[in-house]
Amino acid sequence: MFFFMRFEAVRALRNVKYLVFLIAVPVGFYLLWGRQSGEQDGIQISALGLVAMAVYAATGGALMAAGGGVADDRAQGWLRQLKVTPLRDAQWLGGRIVLGIMMIIPGVAGVSLAALLAGHVHLPPARWAALIGLLLVGSVPFSLLGLFLGLTLRGKTAQLGLVVVFFALAALGGVIGSGSLPGIWEKARHLTPSYSLLQEGNAVIAGHAPAAADAGVLGVWALVAAGAVLLRWRQNSGT
Repeated sequence: MFFFMRFEAVRALRNVKYLVFLIAVPVGFYLLWGRQSGEQDGIQISALGLVAMAVYAATGGALMAAGGGVADDRAQGWLRQLKVTPLRDAQWLGGRIVLGIMMIIPGVAGVSLAALLAGHVHLPPARWAALIGLLLVGSVPFSLLGLFLGLTLRGKTAQLGLVVVFFALAALGGVIGSGSLPGIWEKARHLTPSYSLLQEGNAVIAGHAPAAADAGVLGVWALVAAGAVLLRWRQNSGT
Protein backbone atom coordinates (compact mmCIF):
# COMPACT_ATOMS: atom_id res chain seq x y z
CA MET A 1 0.00 0.00 0.00
CA PHE A 2 2.96 2.32 0.65
CA PHE A 3 4.07 2.23 -2.98
CA PHE A 4 0.49 2.82 -4.14
CA MET A 5 0.23 5.92 -1.93
CA ARG A 6 3.64 7.23 -2.98
CA PHE A 7 2.77 6.88 -6.65
CA GLU A 8 -0.54 8.70 -6.19
CA ALA A 9 1.05 11.50 -4.12
CA VAL A 10 3.75 12.16 -6.71
CA ARG A 11 1.15 12.19 -9.48
CA ALA A 12 -1.04 14.69 -7.61
CA LEU A 13 1.87 17.03 -6.84
CA ARG A 14 2.82 17.09 -10.53
CA ASN A 15 -0.62 18.47 -11.38
CA VAL A 16 -0.05 22.21 -11.91
CA LYS A 17 -3.79 22.99 -11.81
CA TYR A 18 -4.01 21.34 -8.40
CA LEU A 19 -1.09 23.35 -7.04
CA VAL A 20 -2.47 26.65 -8.32
CA PHE A 21 -6.08 26.06 -7.30
CA LEU A 22 -5.39 24.74 -3.82
CA ILE A 23 -2.23 26.61 -2.81
CA ALA A 24 -1.91 29.84 -4.76
CA VAL A 25 -5.63 30.72 -4.72
CA PRO A 26 -6.26 30.48 -0.94
CA VAL A 27 -2.98 32.24 -0.20
CA GLY A 28 -3.88 34.97 -2.68
CA PHE A 29 -7.38 35.32 -1.19
CA TYR A 30 -5.88 35.64 2.27
CA LEU A 31 -3.41 38.31 1.20
CA LEU A 32 -6.18 40.28 -0.54
CA TRP A 33 -9.04 39.99 1.96
CA GLY A 34 -8.10 37.87 4.96
CA ARG A 35 -5.40 39.92 6.67
CA GLN A 36 -7.60 42.75 7.90
CA SER A 37 -6.82 44.55 11.13
CA GLY A 38 -9.11 44.67 14.15
CA GLU A 39 -11.03 42.12 16.16
CA GLN A 40 -14.36 40.32 15.98
CA ASP A 41 -15.73 38.76 19.16
CA GLY A 42 -12.30 39.13 20.73
CA ILE A 43 -10.50 37.30 17.90
CA GLN A 44 -8.13 38.83 15.37
CA ILE A 45 -9.95 39.27 12.05
CA SER A 46 -6.77 38.12 10.34
CA ALA A 47 -6.94 34.90 12.40
CA LEU A 48 -10.53 34.31 11.30
CA GLY A 49 -9.34 34.82 7.73
CA LEU A 50 -6.62 32.25 8.37
CA VAL A 51 -9.21 29.68 9.46
CA ALA A 52 -11.47 30.36 6.48
CA MET A 53 -8.70 30.06 3.89
CA ALA A 54 -7.13 27.05 5.64
CA VAL A 55 -10.52 25.33 5.53
CA TYR A 56 -10.75 26.31 1.84
CA ALA A 57 -7.37 24.68 1.16
CA ALA A 58 -8.11 21.61 3.28
CA THR A 59 -11.55 20.84 1.92
CA GLY A 60 -10.59 21.58 -1.67
CA GLY A 61 -7.36 19.63 -1.43
CA ALA A 62 -9.09 16.57 0.00
CA LEU A 63 -11.91 16.65 -2.56
CA MET A 64 -9.71 17.21 -5.60
CA ALA A 65 -6.83 14.92 -4.68
CA ALA A 66 -9.10 12.01 -3.84
CA GLY A 67 -11.83 12.43 -6.42
CA GLY A 68 -9.78 13.71 -9.35
CA GLY A 69 -7.29 10.87 -9.15
CA VAL A 70 -10.02 8.22 -9.06
CA ALA A 71 -11.84 9.75 -12.04
CA ASP A 72 -8.60 9.64 -14.04
CA ASP A 73 -7.99 6.05 -12.96
CA ARG A 74 -11.43 5.01 -14.16
CA ALA A 75 -10.87 6.66 -17.55
CA GLN A 76 -7.50 4.92 -18.00
CA GLY A 77 -8.64 1.51 -16.75
CA TRP A 78 -6.31 1.65 -13.74
CA LEU A 79 -9.07 0.75 -11.28
CA ARG A 80 -9.70 -2.50 -13.16
CA GLN A 81 -6.03 -3.36 -12.73
CA LEU A 82 -6.15 -2.61 -9.01
CA LYS A 83 -9.02 -5.04 -8.59
CA VAL A 84 -6.80 -7.96 -9.61
CA THR A 85 -3.97 -7.01 -7.23
CA PRO A 86 -3.69 -8.16 -3.58
CA LEU A 87 -4.84 -4.68 -2.50
CA ARG A 88 -7.96 -5.21 -0.37
CA ASP A 89 -10.95 -2.87 -0.37
CA ALA A 90 -10.20 -1.56 3.11
CA GLN A 91 -6.55 -0.94 2.17
CA TRP A 92 -7.54 0.95 -0.97
CA LEU A 93 -10.00 3.10 0.99
CA GLY A 94 -7.52 3.70 3.81
CA GLY A 95 -4.78 4.61 1.36
CA ARG A 96 -7.04 7.06 -0.43
CA ILE A 97 -8.06 8.71 2.84
CA VAL A 98 -4.44 9.09 3.94
CA LEU A 99 -3.54 10.47 0.51
CA GLY A 100 -6.33 13.04 0.75
CA ILE A 101 -5.04 14.13 4.16
CA MET A 102 -1.48 14.40 2.86
CA MET A 103 -2.54 16.52 -0.09
CA ILE A 104 -4.02 19.26 2.09
CA ILE A 105 -0.70 19.94 3.81
CA PRO A 106 0.83 22.24 1.12
CA GLY A 107 -2.23 24.49 0.97
CA VAL A 108 -2.70 24.71 4.74
CA ALA A 109 1.02 25.38 5.20
CA GLY A 110 0.94 28.15 2.59
CA VAL A 111 -2.03 29.90 4.19
CA SER A 112 -0.52 29.52 7.68
CA LEU A 113 2.75 31.06 6.52
CA ALA A 114 0.91 33.97 4.90
CA ALA A 115 -1.10 34.53 8.10
CA LEU A 116 2.05 34.48 10.21
CA LEU A 117 4.15 36.78 8.03
CA ALA A 118 1.59 39.07 6.37
CA GLY A 119 -1.43 38.81 8.67
CA HIS A 120 0.60 39.00 11.89
CA VAL A 121 -1.52 36.27 13.43
CA HIS A 122 -0.19 35.47 16.87
CA LEU A 123 -1.41 32.19 18.32
CA PRO A 124 0.13 30.03 21.05
CA PRO A 125 1.95 27.01 19.59
CA ALA A 126 -0.67 24.69 21.09
CA ARG A 127 -3.45 26.44 19.17
CA TRP A 128 -1.50 26.29 15.90
CA ALA A 129 -1.00 22.56 16.45
CA ALA A 130 -4.66 22.06 17.39
CA LEU A 131 -5.85 23.94 14.29
CA ILE A 132 -3.63 21.94 11.93
CA GLY A 133 -4.62 18.66 13.59
CA LEU A 134 -8.28 19.61 13.32
CA LEU A 135 -7.93 20.36 9.61
CA LEU A 136 -6.17 17.06 8.96
CA VAL A 137 -8.87 15.05 10.72
CA GLY A 138 -11.69 17.26 9.44
CA SER A 139 -10.65 16.72 5.85
CA VAL A 140 -11.62 13.02 6.00
CA PRO A 141 -15.30 13.53 5.04
CA PHE A 142 -14.21 15.59 2.04
CA SER A 143 -11.76 12.93 0.89
CA LEU A 144 -14.55 10.36 1.06
CA LEU A 145 -16.99 12.64 -0.74
CA GLY A 146 -14.41 13.23 -3.45
CA LEU A 147 -13.88 9.48 -3.82
CA PHE A 148 -17.61 8.92 -4.19
CA LEU A 149 -17.87 11.57 -6.89
CA GLY A 150 -14.81 10.17 -8.67
CA LEU A 151 -16.33 6.68 -8.66
CA THR A 152 -19.73 7.93 -9.82
CA LEU A 153 -18.97 10.56 -12.47
CA ARG A 154 -16.82 10.17 -15.55
CA GLY A 155 -14.04 12.14 -17.24
CA LYS A 156 -14.53 15.89 -17.48
CA THR A 157 -17.93 15.53 -15.83
CA ALA A 158 -16.16 14.30 -12.69
CA GLN A 159 -13.77 17.25 -12.67
CA LEU A 160 -16.62 19.69 -13.14
CA GLY A 161 -18.70 17.93 -10.48
CA LEU A 162 -15.86 18.16 -7.94
CA VAL A 163 -15.44 21.88 -8.56
CA VAL A 164 -19.18 22.55 -8.33
CA VAL A 165 -19.55 20.56 -5.10
CA PHE A 166 -16.51 22.25 -3.60
CA PHE A 167 -17.71 25.79 -4.29
CA ALA A 168 -21.28 24.92 -3.28
CA LEU A 169 -20.10 23.62 0.10
CA ALA A 170 -17.69 26.53 0.53
CA ALA A 171 -20.38 29.12 -0.19
CA LEU A 172 -23.14 27.39 1.78
CA GLY A 173 -20.80 26.72 4.69
CA GLY A 174 -19.61 30.32 4.92
CA VAL A 175 -16.01 29.56 3.94
CA ILE A 176 -16.29 32.09 1.13
CA GLY A 177 -18.72 34.99 1.31
CA SER A 178 -20.23 36.34 4.50
CA GLY A 179 -23.54 37.09 6.14
CA SER A 180 -26.59 34.97 6.82
CA LEU A 181 -28.54 33.14 4.14
CA PRO A 182 -32.27 33.50 3.50
CA GLY A 183 -34.84 31.14 4.98
CA ILE A 184 -34.18 27.43 4.91
CA TRP A 185 -30.70 27.88 3.48
CA GLU A 186 -29.47 29.26 6.80
CA LYS A 187 -30.72 26.10 8.55
CA ALA A 188 -29.18 23.90 5.84
CA ARG A 189 -25.82 25.64 6.35
CA HIS A 190 -25.53 24.11 9.83
CA LEU A 191 -25.70 20.61 8.33
CA THR A 192 -22.80 21.06 5.92
CA PRO A 193 -19.34 19.67 6.78
CA SER A 194 -17.67 22.89 5.59
CA TYR A 195 -19.65 25.00 8.08
CA SER A 196 -18.91 22.57 10.92
CA LEU A 197 -15.18 22.50 10.16
CA LEU A 198 -15.10 26.30 9.94
CA GLN A 199 -16.86 26.67 13.30
CA GLU A 200 -14.54 24.14 14.91
CA GLY A 201 -11.52 26.02 13.57
CA ASN A 202 -12.83 29.33 14.93
CA ALA A 203 -13.39 27.69 18.32
CA VAL A 204 -9.84 26.32 18.39
CA ILE A 205 -8.15 29.67 17.69
CA ALA A 206 -10.35 31.26 20.36
CA GLY A 207 -9.10 28.71 22.87
CA HIS A 208 -12.40 26.82 23.15
CA ALA A 209 -13.24 23.17 22.65
CA PRO A 210 -15.06 22.46 19.36
CA ALA A 211 -18.82 21.99 19.73
CA ALA A 212 -20.04 18.41 19.88
CA ALA A 213 -22.73 19.19 17.30
CA ASP A 214 -20.13 20.23 14.72
CA ALA A 215 -18.05 17.12 15.39
CA GLY A 216 -21.21 15.05 15.01
CA VAL A 217 -22.01 16.57 11.61
CA LEU A 218 -18.51 15.77 10.35
CA GLY A 219 -18.74 12.25 11.75
CA VAL A 220 -22.07 11.54 10.09
CA TRP A 221 -20.81 12.83 6.73
CA ALA A 222 -17.71 10.64 7.04
CA LEU A 223 -19.67 7.49 7.88
CA VAL A 224 -22.27 7.95 5.15
CA ALA A 225 -19.64 8.84 2.54
CA ALA A 226 -17.44 5.86 3.52
CA GLY A 227 -20.36 3.47 3.08
CA ALA A 228 -21.24 4.99 -0.28
CA VAL A 229 -17.62 4.80 -1.46
CA LEU A 230 -17.23 1.11 -0.55
CA LEU A 231 -20.51 0.30 -2.26
CA ARG A 232 -19.49 2.11 -5.45
CA TRP A 233 -15.99 0.55 -5.33
CA ARG A 234 -17.45 -2.96 -5.24
CA GLN A 235 -19.97 -2.21 -7.96
CA ASN A 236 -17.59 -0.32 -10.23
CA SER A 237 -16.08 -2.24 -13.11
CA GLY A 238 -13.31 0.34 -13.52
CA THR A 239 -14.47 1.35 -16.95
